[in-house]
Amino acid sequence: MKNIYAAILVLGTITSVHGQGCGEGRYQTEQFTSVTEVLGVTFGSNTAVTGGAQTLKMDVYMPTGDVLETRPVILVAFGGSFIGGTRGDVADLCRTFAKMGYVAVANDYRVGFFFPNATTTTRAVMRGARDMKACIRYLRKSVAELDNPYGIDVDKIIAGGVSAGAISAIHATYLDQELELPPVLAAESAAIGGVEGNSGNPGYSSAVLACMSMSGAIGDTLWVNAGDPPLVSVHDVGDGVVPYYTQEVSVIGIATGLVASGSFDLHQRCTHLGMPNCLLPYPGTGHVAYLNSDPVGSVGFVATFCGQLVCNEATTCGDLTTALEDIQEEGTFKVFPNPTSGLLQFNLSSASEIRLLDVSGRVVMQLQAMSGIQHLDLSNLPDGMYTLFVQGATNEVVKVVKGL
Repeated sequence: MKNIYAAILVLGTITSVHGQGCGEGRYQTEQFTSVTEVLGVTFGSNTAVTGGAQTLKMDVYMPTGDVLETRPVILVAFGGSFIGGTRGDVADLCRTFAKMGYVAVANDYRVGFFFPNATTTTRAVMRGARDMKACIRYLRKSVAELDNPYGIDVDKIIAGGVSAGAISAIHATYLDQELELPPVLAAESAAIGGVEGNSGNPGYSSAVLACMSMSGAIGDTLWVNAGDPPLVSVHDVGDGVVPYYTQEVSVIGIATGLVASGSFDLHQRCTHLGMPNCLLPYPGTGHVAYLNSDPVGSVGFVATFCGQLVCNEATTCGDLTTALEDIQEEGTFKVFPNPTSGLLQFNLSSASEIRLLDVSGRVVMQLQAMSGIQHLDLSNLPDGMYTLFVQGATNEVVKVVKGL
């Protein structure tokens, strides 16, 4: 989505920060005690997974008593492996965002049983992306034709979701060129509306200010290009459902033959392109486990990034140490000395890929290593907190402090 983010940001600066209600934590922490909900609003329709017509609806959550006439929007699509799930699954998450001052939208996308393989799974992802694009177009249509019933700022729409919903949001944001469509879909693309889809509301833009991903992935990181919208993500490092790195995808335990790149490699691409992006990794093998173990920290992380964007502020990645607290004390994988003045030593049980990230999520060191005792020389790196990721027979993550 080349240069779209830059164009939206320029438009956004026309509205003053004061006019957007920025400051004192709005859009980053809860500011309101109650939420007004408008449920079951029809925004489009398309052919269902099992055939026949399916009406697509959305639930809208707004801060009660807000005096602002327009507010940024964050879409939160539900998860469920593209087979199940409902809008109600993300109701609490939407209420949290609404209490921060956003208009939060839980949108439908077409789900239903399919036998997972590379083609059927790719189609499922694209159904999710196209339906989200239709919802974004409807939001703009509601401003232009329906007197803006939800009080939204059309220049500040953030696409987001959880698990399969995050995958839908990522593809809605970054897969925007017909030439980028996977070959298995190219032949049928014209009949089903190309990358935009035909789920409704033609003539309106589906561009977004940013993308928010909770345990999402992308089919090809090369679909992300310079000038594309910023990305913020949260992901469990050992996620066995949606990969954190790049690997084959399984759906309900069935291998698909489809390879996808998770948050780590997606953010590597963003950093390489110089795009604003932040990634918060959580240790462990859970899937979206952080919404149970650290709901305030994980949601607060993405809200801070999004809040800075909608208020035209420089984006920061906050304090990543919260998610990684006391890992080396709890786990069996040890590094020493830690803190270190430069040389770091650890023992690998198998050949592994080593990645060292700084607090912004940028990869500052990467190498392949054999089993046995390994040394990393950090002496040329600035003092501060780093995160060491080891991907091999087992996955490990450890906080490392450079500087004594």
